[in-house]
Amino acid sequence: MNTGSERDLKRRLKAIGLSEGAIAAAWPQWWSGDADASPSARLELHFSIARKLGIDPRSLLDADGAPRFIWRDEARFKHLSGESDTERAAISSFGRAVGALLVPGTTQLIEPGNPDAASLRSLILHSQPFVRLNDLLSICWSTGTPVVHLRVFPRQQKRMAAMAVRVAGRGAILLAKDSSYPAHIAFYLAHELGHLLLGHLDHEAAIVDLESLQVGSNDDKEEDEADRFALELLTGTPDPHVVPMNGAYNAPALAAAVLDAGPKLRVEPGTLALCFGFSTQNWPVVNAAMRFIYEQAKPVWKEVNAVALGELDFARIPEDAHGFIGSVLGADEHVG
Repeated sequence: MNTGSERDLKRRLKAIGLSEGAIAAAWPQWWSGDADASPSARLELHFSIARKLGIDPRSLLDADGAPRFIWRDEARFKHLSGESDTERAAISSFGRAVGALLVPGTTQLIEPGNPDAASLRSLILHSQPFVRLNDLLSICWSTGTPVVHLRVFPRQQKRMAAMAVRVAGRGAILLAKDSSYPAHIAFYLAHELGHLLLGHLDHEAAIVDLESLQVGSNDDKEEDEADRFALELLTGTPDPHVVPMNGAYNAPALAAAVLDAGPKLRVEPGTLALCFGFSTQNWPVVNAAMRFIYEQAKPVWKEVNAVALGELDFARIPEDAHGFIGSVLGADEHVG
């Protein structure tokens, strides 16, 4: 049975638009009716919730006031479509808080420096036929940049595709767009990596990319640069054009063409199909072709987060955040 403190705090958190999933994930496992009888336990509850959700703990202690998100203005949003100040604050603060928990649990094996897309591509192609999602994940984790695919979102209505954050001079990438095929997620990951390596994030700032099928939005220099970085990393050119030579392609024909041409061009076939989509805007054919390109459809987030669970050092993450990170990653059981 919920205690009075629990009911009141959950009510206040919902009132500022936080989703039930985010609140449940952030709730500490040690909380109980007995804890509610302890003033120190209630204080620790407020600090624990605040750290995980990016809320000013002082605002939680003020029972008569509304909780306040810490990182309200530090994030830049791309492809906005009417999101309110509160919605943006919830997304940026949640993402920054998750990043602040992930970065200490990530070992920085290689100093990333400031490599360009061509250098990273050359490094990967030295041992791989083309740049795949797994190769991008390997590059990120080896340079101390954690990558996770969110299974818990701060808002019930989520339109976030991906987010790059910087914490104490280190970067983290939070993916949110679901897909059954790796090419889509590889592009989003390469795009966010571009934001980090191109210097688009100030100290302890964030960039949130909301969902969009457009590439090369001329009114946003940072988005253009991140798109070009991603395309050069994945394909070898920042401005690929893939169009049918004779007439329109159907899905099986497009799949056959990219499966044949991809290895020759050293471009992952699914990525080459996406380039066809960006060039022609014929997304129905591209999406249908994916089931012919890949052996089977499967939730890509599971692959991303399986890597994350293997890479994170939970001994370096606060113990009361282990369950929260497990929920954020969609882990079936307690981690750490």
